[in-house]
Amino acid sequence: MDKKEIIDSLRTLHDLSKVIDSTLDVESVIGTILEKTSSFMRVDRVLLLLLDRKEKVLTVRSFTGFKEEDFPLRRFSNVISFEHCIVRKGAVINMREVLPGEDYWRVVSLMPFLGEMVFAPLEVRGEEYGLLGVADRGRDLSEVELEMFCAMASHAAVAIENARLYNRIKFAFEHTAEALAEAINSRDPYTGGHTRRVAKYSIRVADRMGLAKVEKDELKLSAILHDIGKIGVDDAILRKGGALSEEEDLLMRRHPEIGSKILGHVEEMKGVIPGVLHHHEWFDGSGYPGGLKGEEIPLQARIIAVVDAFDALTTDRPYRKAIGVAAALEKLARNAGTQFDPIMVDALRRSVLGESPARKT
Repeated sequence: MDKKEIIDSLRTLHDLSKVIDSTLDVESVIGTILEKTSSFMRVDRVLLLLLDRKEKVLTVRSFTGFKEEDFPLRRFSNVISFEHCIVRKGAVINMREVLPGEDYWRVVSLMPFLGEMVFAPLEVRGEEYGLLGVADRGRDLSEVELEMFCAMASHAAVAIENARLYNRIKFAFEHTAEALAEAINSRDPYTGGHTRRVAKYSIRVADRMGLAKVEKDELKLSAILHDIGKIGVDDAILRKGGALSEEEDLLMRRHPEIGSKILGHVEEMKGVIPGVLHHHEWFDGSGYPGGLKGEEIPLQARIIAVVDAFDALTTDRPYRKAIGVAAALEKLARNAGTQFDPIMVDALRRSVLGESPARKT
C-alpha cells in the first residue's frame, strides 16, 4: 500500500469532512464532493445520480466534466436495488447491475459512456440514496482507491441527507413564522398577504444588490417578521380607518421595539432583529425609533423600508385606494434621499421592471 496514497486519502477525507461540517447548503456540498472525487480518483468526469426509492428512478443530479447535451435522458426507470453492492468487497457497481437488460441497452445506446463508468453507492442507514460515478477508470482500482471511493460516496449520502433535513426544517420554520406574522396582520383589515409580498420583494431587491445567501436568509426572516411587534398594539388602533391621534401614533410607533424585544429572547434571531427594529428609520435621520441616518441604518432595514412602502402604496387601505406600480415607484423616487435610501429605491425599481441589476455597494 503506497504511503503517498494513504496520505492523499486522509487529506481528501479531512477536506471533505471540513466542508460538510461547515455548510448545510446542498449545492456547496455536492460541488465539493464532485471536486474531491475528481481530484482523488484522477478523472475529469464525475457524475452524481440520486434515487427515488419509491418510484425506482435514478435522476442525473449533478456532474463535472460532462456537457448538458451528453445526457439526452436524465431519468432512468426500473432501477434494480443495489444495496447488496455495499458489502461486496473488491468490486464497484456498473450500470448493468442497476438497470434491467432492455433498459440498460437503451440507455447505453444513447450514452455509451455510462456503460464504461464505475459507481459507488450513496447509502445512509442501509438505504440507497443514489450513485457516485467516475468515468475513464474502468475497474482497475487499488484497495485504497476502492475504499476511498466508497467512503466519499458515503460522505456524500450523509451530507446530502443532512442538508435536505436542514432545508425541510428551515422551510417549515419560515412558513411557521409567516403564518404567525399573517395571523398578527389579520387583525389589520388591509394587510392580507402583506408579509409574503414584503418578503418576496425584499429578496428580489437583495438579488439585485448581489447579497450573499446568508444575508438573504436573514433578510427574508426579518421581512417576514418585521411587523411582529404589532401584537402589542391595540386592535382599535390597528383597525382605525382614519388618521391616528398623536397618542395613538406614539403607541403604533412602539411596534418595532416590541418586535425586537420578542425576537431578542431567541438567540438564533439576533441577525434578524436589525431589520425589525429599524425598518421605520428615515434616510435623513427623522425616522424612529433610533433616529438613525444614512448608512447608520442597517441594510436589512433600508431594504424593508422601501419594500414595505411600495406594498402599502400598491394595496387598498381603508383611507385610500391603491395606486399603480408606476405611480408607486415614482412616489418612492421623490422620497429617495429623505425617507428612503436612493440605492434601495433604484434596486426595487429595477427588480419590479426587470431591468439589469444594480451594482453592489
